[in-house]
Amino acid sequence: MNLLFFEPPPSQRVGGLDRAIRSLESFLKESGVTVRCNPPEDVLGKTRDKKMVHFHGLWQKNFPRVSAKCRRLRIPYVVSPHGMLEPWAWRHKWWKKRVYFQLIERRHLAGAARLVATSETEAVNLKSFFPASNCAVLPLGIPEARGPDYEGARQSLGWKSSELILLFLSRIHPKKGLDLLIKGLASLRGIATSAGARLVVVGDGSDNYVQNLRRLAEEELGGVLPITWVGGVWDHRKWTYLQAADLMCLPSHSENFGLVILEALQVGTPVVTTDQTPWSELPGWGGGWIVRPGVEPLTEALAEFFSQPRWTAEQRTRLAADIQNWFSWKKVGPAYIQFYEDILHEARGR
Repeated sequence: MNLLFFEPPPSQRVGGLDRAIRSLESFLKESGVTVRCNPPEDVLGKTRDKKMVHFHGLWQKNFPRVSAKCRRLRIPYVVSPHGMLEPWAWRHKWWKKRVYFQLIERRHLAGAARLVATSETEAVNLKSFFPASNCAVLPLGIPEARGPDYEGARQSLGWKSSELILLFLSRIHPKKGLDLLIKGLASLRGIATSAGARLVVVGDGSDNYVQNLRRLAEEELGGVLPITWVGGVWDHRKWTYLQAADLMCLPSHSENFGLVILEALQVGTPVVTTDQTPWSELPGWGGGWIVRPGVEPLTEALAEFFSQPRWTAEQRTRLAADIQNWFSWKKVGPAYIQFYEDILHEARGR
């Protein structure tokens, strides 16, 4: 099988998108699948071997051109929007997107053999654009083999054992809900301070927005509850923060998957996030809290967190083992290979 990935340039593969694509690519290659990323477009017509195309993301000028060539050459293709048609994302600069979508992007998507969602929530949203579409749900896998190391990570970062660390690790963007977290903690200043809580913000964003949040934190928390602004820490360095945290907080208004949630869980760190992410089963796994995106629901979850004993090493180990069992590429990856083979089989039958 020859698989051609077309994906946005590196500067646009923000957040977990690049990690998701690279980890899928790595699994496929280890499984014997030939994968080429952003190959020259003329490669489509060079050989008659069985090939298909997987587009990652939307809004790229070359994607509709490549998919039109696929249709002419009868090469099947699939499209993973990766959350770019989620309601929150669609509302961002919607006046530009609507025109471009109707004129260009719709035909590109309509010609796909399948649309690929990473969660049932995203699949439902895609159906609102294409009611008759055949949408596959294929979750992402764990991008790196990491596990719990709570004590070692805290020593590495120099965090005191008495501190209760609430971690926000993500892009600093209005969609991510950091303002909700600051306001929620402000409502619990007394409880949080008594618990020895500190908010650690790992991420970067536009200078203006980050400064606005810093002012909000100063106004709401008033220096009573300590907050540390670390800046952007990515790649392998972020794992130390995920391992050392007592609670990972991502009160996002929209996530089509939320890879950082999976990464926190795989190292045994509990999470509080919202019902606008695909992690509704989180409480049932004993892995944290799901709330509506708002200050009051988030405050209630944080209050419950502060009222409970600290997580033990056994709890972290158990959660990490479950997540790694459910979301390893060894577990979820074969579904991708079967999916690609089914698409190629259907194409040969036409």
